[in-house]
Amino acid sequence: MHVSSASTTLERALLNEWNSTLATLRHSFGALGELTGDEAIDLIRRPQPQDERDHVLHQLIELEHAGDQIAGKVILKSFLPLAFRLARTCTSMRATWRNSPTDATATTIGALWEIIRTYPMHRTSSVAGNIRLECIKLLERGFGASTDVELAVDDETLEHLVNADAAADTDDPFHDLVTLFTWAIDNGTLTADEVRLLARIELAEGNPGEEREHAAAELGISRDTLNRRVHRIRSKLMTAVCGDVQERVSYAPRRS
Repeated sequence: MHVSSASTTLERALLNEWNSTLATLRHSFGALGELTGDEAIDLIRRPQPQDERDHVLHQLIELEHAGDQIAGKVILKSFLPLAFRLARTCTSMRATWRNSPTDATATTIGALWEIIRTYPMHRTSSVAGNIRLECIKLLERGFGASTDVELAVDDETLEHLVNADAAADTDDPFHDLVTLFTWAIDNGTLTADEVRLLARIELAEGNPGEEREHAAAELGISRDTLNRRVHRIRSKLMTAVCGDVQERVSYAPRRS
């Protein structure tokens, strides 16, 4: 994946275009109605049931695939915080980020746009989760890293992991758990089975103790054995994260 020198200004150009024109431009978004760019972003990000957000995103992608460039830019703007974060946190981007943050950001924006442009329209659920995960996987493939990264979780769990409510404005480099879990699989910290078990236990709704009982029964082990296994997985992940954060700190430039 090559980044031209012209693309290093991509982030600034997109934000300038949004702030100067698209934020207040009224545009017909088909069944979603006539909205400004900012109103369309709010339509995506406002608190709402997941199926409603899926519907909004899917409608916008359908419009983009039909040639509506403004609909495409609305989706891109909504996910820009993800691109900024992946430029810093995705394993395949670390060397690029250290050498040129602008190149790293331009590359992740390009990957995000490619995922939006080629999104398979039959995937109507977990739309935000699919975009985020496929963007990560495209970046890994583009830089020769692991091409076999798969999160063996269902759509409902995936939505929990990615927190599709675009809370991506945070500066926490590990806020997006998809990035974290994919990172852990990619560098060998956790196996796919360990990620699946940890996601199931940590993200259980209702009665967590009951979910642990079900998981232990399915695995044919005692509840205490399951608890120890989950603790070991969690400890491995946190130890690896702490080590990686320390590595990042060591690369940070010192201020005089």
